[in-house]
Amino acid sequence: MSESTLVNGLKTISNELGLLYHIVKMPRLNGDPKMISYGIWPADTKYLGGEKFGGRSSGCGYVWDDAILGTIGETVERYAPAFHNIEEGIKSTYRNLDKKAIHPDEFALFHEKQYEDPRLNVQPFTEDIPLTWFPMKDLTNGETCYVPGQFIYMPFTRDENWVSINTSTGLAAHSNYYKAILNGLYEVIERDSFVITWMQKLIPKKIKITREIQNYLDAYYPPHFEWHFFDVTYDIKVPTILGFCIGETEYGKFIAFGSSTRISYGASLKKVIQEIGQTIPYFRFLLGERKDWNPDDDYSKLMDFEEHSIFYVKRQDLWHIFDKWKDTEPSKVIDLHEPQVLSDQETIRHIVGLLKEKNYNVLFKDLTTPDIRQIGFYSIKVFVPQLIPLSGAYPLYYNGGKRLYSVPEKMGFTAHDYDNLNKYPHPFP
Repeated sequence: MSESTLVNGLKTISNELGLLYHIVKMPRLNGDPKMISYGIWPADTKYLGGEKFGGRSSGCGYVWDDAILGTIGETVERYAPAFHNIEEGIKSTYRNLDKKAIHPDEFALFHEKQYEDPRLNVQPFTEDIPLTWFPMKDLTNGETCYVPGQFIYMPFTRDENWVSINTSTGLAAHSNYYKAILNGLYEVIERDSFVITWMQKLIPKKIKITREIQNYLDAYYPPHFEWHFFDVTYDIKVPTILGFCIGETEYGKFIAFGSSTRISYGASLKKVIQEIGQTIPYFRFLLGERKDWNPDDDYSKLMDFEEHSIFYVKRQDLWHIFDKWKDTEPSKVIDLHEPQVLSDQETIRHIVGLLKEKNYNVLFKDLTTPDIRQIGFYSIKVFVPQLIPLSGAYPLYYNGGKRLYSVPEKMGFTAHDYDNLNKYPHPFP
């Protein structure tokens, strides 16, 4: 990352006209990971002609410049999709749309039984439901293909009918255009793998914590933390790891999860470790903010990622559900320092090729606004309709996707039907 990118990135901070109003360094206590973490107050994008900025942003790193740029990048990632050019949009049903578009049956959405819940404000995605469609580029063939704005922008409130909730899956920002695209690709694969693992209660191969991995952990984390890592690379052969950490700080015991997809197992594992490290001070903030929140057994009340992330910190009586993962014997050895052979462009082509072989669409849209470009960043959306997104609303878990039921069986696991999926909330922050 160049010095100019850092300088330009800091220009985003202004309580008058900034992309973000304030940025705050999170406190780090003696028992915390040796990381630097930041949180932000975002700009009110409605004043700038966009929709309301969705969600919170934060970032972390082992050194200051990585942490601050990661925080700005995360903010840019969420800022850009609040803006859309409505003149690009076409209000139409799929049946009447005079453009090449993705058929509703290709989208990984909800199970038919989920639509029976009268509390849910979503409808089955059919050929006859009117929506606002926007162009995206299909990287598998270079063609323009139309997709409803609900799957691109966040938030998107132009439609009267809802077939999905807005999710951040596939949003990415970076000062390097190709790295932004690559990070979007990584995330759609990672989320798909995590959802399949959690909902189908899969126990994949556990990764051995070798001396080099333990040395890496010891450099940044307290020795009493307990770590577990799993290879959740399934039919899409891009290294994907799921991990969790059990520990204790001044606010009590915690369990923190993270997952990552990268071109090598070593890079994926390092990213998982960093993601988990970021959640530990984040828990402190959320527990202070929601100290009177006491979740009960009605999981349908969980409607955001913040509640999901601290649910098991509050409900330690449910930790028995993690025993099957904890008790699994490690069997897979990875190289933490495996070199990256392919360039970013070559990696993109490789991953797109893997998805194309499955007849999946790899849809891309550049969301970069002029002010984002002025500070040297790019913001993009990658969307693969056949892959399963991750939802922060328990009643709206994407339990209708074909891959949720076909991939486990293909990989040699027992595939559960809808009624026997994991009924516990996921722990993803």
